Amino acid sequence: MQVKVFEAKDMATGLKMVKEALGPDALILSTRTIRSGKFGMIGKPMMEITAAVDNGWQESAAPAEPRYGTRQQWRQPSVAERQPPIAERRPQAPEQRRDWAERAPRQDDISYEEIWARNSPEPKAAPSPYRPEPAPASQDIHNELAELRNIVKGLSNRITGIDPATLRRPYVEPEFAAPAGVGGNAGAGDPVIGYLTGYGINQETAQVVARFTRDTIEKARNLDSADLTLILKTAIARLFTTETLLDGRPSRQRRISLIGPTGVGKTTTLAKIAAHALSRFGGRIGLITIDTYRIAAVEQIKVYGEIMRLPVEVVIKPRELEQALEKFRDFDLVLIDTAGRSPRNGLDIQELAAFLRPQLGIENNLLLSATTREREIEETIKRFSILPISNFIFSKIDECDQLGVLLNIHYKNDTPISFLTNGQRVPEDLLAPSPTEIADLIMNDHGNLTHG
Repeated sequence: MQVKVFEAKDMATGLKMVKEALGPDALILSTRTIRSGKFGMIGKPMMEITAAVDNGWQESAAPAEPRYGTRQQWRQPSVAERQPPIAERRPQAPEQRRDWAERAPRQDDISYEEIWARNSPEPKAAPSPYRPEPAPASQDIHNELAELRNIVKGLSNRITGIDPATLRRPYVEPEFAAPAGVGGNAGAGDPVIGYLTGYGINQETAQVVARFTRDTIEKARNLDSADLTLILKTAIARLFTTETLLDGRPSRQRRISLIGPTGVGKTTTLAKIAAHALSRFGGRIGLITIDTYRIAAVEQIKVYGEIMRLPVEVVIKPRELEQALEKFRDFDLVLIDTAGRSPRNGLDIQELAAFLRPQLGIENNLLLSATTREREIEETIKRFSILPISNFIFSKIDECDQLGVLLNIHYKNDTPISFLTNGQRVPEDLLAPSPTEIADLIMNDHGNLTHG
């Protein structure tokens, strides 16, 4: 048996190579996907096909018992042919018998006829002309070939049912296929995509990053894990857009509101922003709250105002918000706290939109918790989109093991990120990150970053 290993870019090409090299009777022993690049994860996937052909095995079998023969060899033997040769049936000469009897032990209970029968050669049984018994060596080969034929038959049935368009795509073993969902199976089996999904980046976004970095990775030499991480961080940073709200004392008044669902930390984040601006740039800062639903919400913002010695205005009706803004017309920065609204309650969000009308020139920052499930975050963005949203703020990143959700959400919505919060301390746990810093947070091997 001749066994040979082939490498091809896909199954169709590999089968063609096997047929050209070993002929149409070749048997496929095994197939698997391999990569020839560094670490087994850089190169393109290739198919390794092990094939065999059973030429020459018949000659190794016993010639006296051929498996396949001509019509002459398989004819029914005659009665004369089935008889032993005359030389074999002729009894031994008396001299030979006497010599044998002298050498054999004497036993009184054995007759001369029995000794004659034991010494006479027995006729050989003629093999069946229709189904000869194979030799022990050929029997093993026969069993092996039967098993290989069953394998080939199964593969043929599988290939027959495959769409021809599918054969033109690289073959991927089932265990490497990506689960059904967003992005489908495009790019399934790519180790770079698997590496990115380990950081919480979904399949669709990971495919985009992998596509940006594929040429760089393939051209790199002596690439180690640190170099790979650096390449991926650079690509991720290119996908982010950030906006620095407080990069200096504003030349004109800025009005910033924090909106979002309940429990994401709007009031605490507003206090952090106020303290951050006050400590770095000074100026006059005013606080407004329209959160009159939550118990002690007004008292909480007033406590922050007293600590930082900032004026606080409480607003109940939309008309009162206009009056409060007029009162703070000479201030450099006005921060507006709002009540948490359920994304599923459309009436509450419409009521909030009545306060934050576009003509007031308010920059609405949607506050989202990084610990919330991605599907719920997308639903929150969709419901709050009846308001003009300027930026995203992600809170509670210190409570996450993976921060890939930042990239997933930003890639789908393309809304700049203004702040990240990573704790409850005021004002320390507030980050105004750059795209590179966000990429570092996502690819952080320690899982999270606290008190940055």
